[in-house]
Amino acid sequence: MTTATTVVLSRARLAVVAGLVVFTAASWMYLAYVATRMGDMASVLAMPMTPAWSPTQAALMALMWSVMMAAMMLPSAVPMVLAYDSLDRGSSVGRSGSTPLFVGGYIVMWALFAVVATVLQWLLHTVALVNGMGVVTQGWFAGALLIGAGIIQFSPAKLSSLGACRTPMGFLMTSWREGGAGALRMGLHHGRLCLGCCWSLMILLFVLGVMNLVWVAVLAIFALAEKVAPRGVAISRIGGAVLMTWGAFMVVGG
Repeated sequence: MTTATTVVLSRARLAVVAGLVVFTAASWMYLAYVATRMGDMASVLAMPMTPAWSPTQAALMALMWSVMMAAMMLPSAVPMVLAYDSLDRGSSVGRSGSTPLFVGGYIVMWALFAVVATVLQWLLHTVALVNGMGVVTQGWFAGALLIGAGIIQFSPAKLSSLGACRTPMGFLMTSWREGGAGALRMGLHHGRLCLGCCWSLMILLFVLGVMNLVWVAVLAIFALAEKVAPRGVAISRIGGAVLMTWGAFMVVGG
């Protein structure tokens, strides 16, 4: 590989990282802004205090969940995105430049989850299992969610999805598709695997606080550690044990 080619690839890699950093930072900035407005009943961004959500409130809640998922999950996808970009630029077909579509497919999958989470929040609000701020109101229910999430950490489906997310080259070599349409399909596929790995952790936001940005950051860091830390599987299992223990105390106390 010539020096000129190396420089071009290095700049391309830097551009990908910079794009992901900017998008993630913008997502966190939006969440921070929403957090400052969610208690202001005069603001359109205020959390709905009754189950009678308007279409605007529902749409803004779905947007908030979508941005939150991007802010939390994009950092953990960086190794996969960089691996895809590297292989894509070396494709024999010569169709480079589809990394944004790969990332777009990943984000779309989490946006679909955001819609489901919004509907779930509304349903739980309707039956008074969460309050207007999206936080569980019953100790037994919070405990059940924690125990359930802890059990999932040990499930074969979780371990399989986590394994795929932890081995970018293995995933890419077995799932490769050429061109823009292929990039989108691969992004959706990776997003589906990531969703299978982390959806139960995201549901814990109903226990920890949907807009508690400290806990949002903690869960994001945990998801990142699961995927990129040398002993990520062990971290996942330790987290599962902690969640089950915590949940048992909440059920007993609730």
